[in-house]
Amino acid sequence: MSYRPPRSTVADRLLWAVVVLALVPAAVLAARRVAAEGSREAVAIVMDEQALATQGDMIGVTSLELGRRYQALGLPGVALYEDTIETLAAKGYAATMLGSELKAQLVAAGRPAPPVPSNATLVTALAPGVLDRLIAKNVPAARSFELDGRTWYLWPGDVKNVLPAGPDEAQLELWRAAGFDIAYRPRNAPYRTEGVGSDFPAAATYLVHAGTQLAGWPAGLEELVAASQGHYTAVIEGTPQSGMAKVAGRVPTVRLLSFNQDYIDRRLRPADLVDKYLLAVQERNVRLLYLRPYTTVELGDPIENTERLVSSLTKTLTAQGYRVGTLSSLETSYVTTGWLRALAAIGVLAGVALLARRFPAPLGLAAMALVVGAAVYFAGASWDAVALLAALVFPTLGYLTFKERLPAILGATLVSLAGALLLAAVGSERDTLLAIRPFSGVGLTLVVPPAMFLAAYLLRLKRPVLWLKQMLTTHITFSHVALGLVAVAAVLVVLLRRGNDPVIGVSQFELTLRSLLGEFVARPRFKELLGHPLAILALALPGWPAWLRGLLLTGGVVAQASVLNSFSHYHTPLLISLERTAVALLVGIVVGAVLAPLAGMATRLVTAWLRSAPADAHGQRPSA
Repeated sequence: MSYRPPRSTVADRLLWAVVVLALVPAAVLAARRVAAEGSREAVAIVMDEQALATQGDMIGVTSLELGRRYQALGLPGVALYEDTIETLAAKGYAATMLGSELKAQLVAAGRPAPPVPSNATLVTALAPGVLDRLIAKNVPAARSFELDGRTWYLWPGDVKNVLPAGPDEAQLELWRAAGFDIAYRPRNAPYRTEGVGSDFPAAATYLVHAGTQLAGWPAGLEELVAASQGHYTAVIEGTPQSGMAKVAGRVPTVRLLSFNQDYIDRRLRPADLVDKYLLAVQERNVRLLYLRPYTTVELGDPIENTERLVSSLTKTLTAQGYRVGTLSSLETSYVTTGWLRALAAIGVLAGVALLARRFPAPLGLAAMALVVGAAVYFAGASWDAVALLAALVFPTLGYLTFKERLPAILGATLVSLAGALLLAAVGSERDTLLAIRPFSGVGLTLVVPPAMFLAAYLLRLKRPVLWLKQMLTTHITFSHVALGLVAVAAVLVVLLRRGNDPVIGVSQFELTLRSLLGEFVARPRFKELLGHPLAILALALPGWPAWLRGLLLTGGVVAQASVLNSFSHYHTPLLISLERTAVALLVGIVVGAVLAPLAGMATRLVTAWLRSAPADAHGQRPSA
């Protein structure tokens, strides 16, 4: 039996008319957003000073000397950390030890030990005033005692790496005088007495909070907001920080991309890093690139690799039209309009009704309740929920609406783009465009649409009771197991390849293809490059069983869902998302046009071979 889409009724035509009319206000908002999106802007680059110091130790130079070496190759900035007791000691400003260490030294010298806890952190200044900020900022208040004419301060526990001690003003001045753009990395502490941010250095352009909490979390966020107005606060990709959601909408922000030191040293060659940073700048609106130099020899000489990274990255960004240097303004000029958003939202709701009509009654109402409930559960009763609805519904509609012919791939993509336009109109506002508030329920957008499509497709072939009966009575063969394993593997690939650091990595073939395409156009998503050819196979080979074509079209729906997923990254310029969608469709059609005749030929050959096989004892021949 072959799948046939439902006949268009008056209700269907009215709902499609609502969708088309809703595209008008959506287009107005999209044009406004495109006008506000600068395709070429400044990009800031900073390098981690602590990692620089580690690399400098390998060749006997200071971090500043090494930084100047990279500065000559294009490095404009450095990231300096707030001091701790340990860093004060490493710089020679203070001496520190645990209480147990002091006791051991005094006992060895035959002297009585002071009554200090063995696990306490002890510190004494080696230069006047170097501990003032440390003492003023942190609670409980430090206990002091005298020993051999020197004042020691005591905090309970081993807190050498925990208590913030303020910026190193002398170090800041050296880097500033050398012409570096400065990112300051403040630290949080469980308790503090001094006003949060009162010692943020004026010379710092960016605040990149160290660790997983903002300085001042949880009680000092109001003070943090006031102190952060003169700096750009970095929103770090892939690193949620407690407090960021509460302050990001009230301070200037910039998206930052960085990579773990061990990940760099072991897995990412300079060309790989440049590729990842460029992709983030072009497609995710990242404007602050945080570099760490190579510190091991696993991928080659660390100095040469770092030089290659800095030089290639700055040259590549400049060649793409970006200005590498200090950021000036990142605020978006885009302003949404409530009534235009509401009209676009009506189009989304019409799409939900159309999806419900693609299911046999009364299952359509259940499908509608499912997608609406999922959207509200993951995004709340908000514009975000309407945007999520668009991402769940429109990828499913295309292949359930058009007949199974080759032009259906164009029709399905147009339906997806209509949904993408409505999604962008409903969801775009300052906080989403600046990535302060990410898209809610993004994981659902690649799972729900193919599941909904496959359910609707199968239900058009047979009623649920007949599918259940067939499942209970079918003899399981090797082909069933093989197809099931392929389906499970496909789902795992979709789920485990999400994010910047996926469980399943990117193949070398995909990296090569991305790099080749990226030289000329916006790089498409691999799910689209895979899904569109699968849809072409289903549409071009009507002789294949309906259940097999349904599975292939489900892969095509994954590609359509990826289209909506691209537009759900609000920080990516709309024209970039549109370009990558068009490129993926073109490449997918070309690949499908090559595969379809080969698959047809293979089908005919296998069928003829099976028919030529001798009959078995019961007079039956193998079935094609």
